[in-house]
Amino acid sequence: MKWSRKKKRLSFEEVAKFNWEMDTNAELRKNLDELAKQYANLSEKEYRRKLLLSFRENGLVIDPSQLDMLLLLRHKTDQMLLREKVDRDEEAL
Repeated sequence: MKWSRKKKRLSFEEVAKFNWEMDTNAELRKNLDELAKQYANLSEKEYRRKLLLSFRENGLVIDPSQLDMLLLLRHKTDQMLLREKVDRDEEAL
């Protein structure tokens, strides 16, 4: 079975840029915090549209499938870093 559309693969540079912007871009952080406050009043579709628009306004032009992958990678990276921190803390005891 062939799929009719191919997903664009993310390069290491694209993932690194996304993470860098998420960690250091104060304007993006402010926009995302404001959007999070509106979450209860928005449909998922509208929330994602505004989320992508906020990224675009801050120089990150990504499509919805890329957003899903970037957020998943960021989540997994955070989990790995937290696990390493817990391991180091346990070793220090």
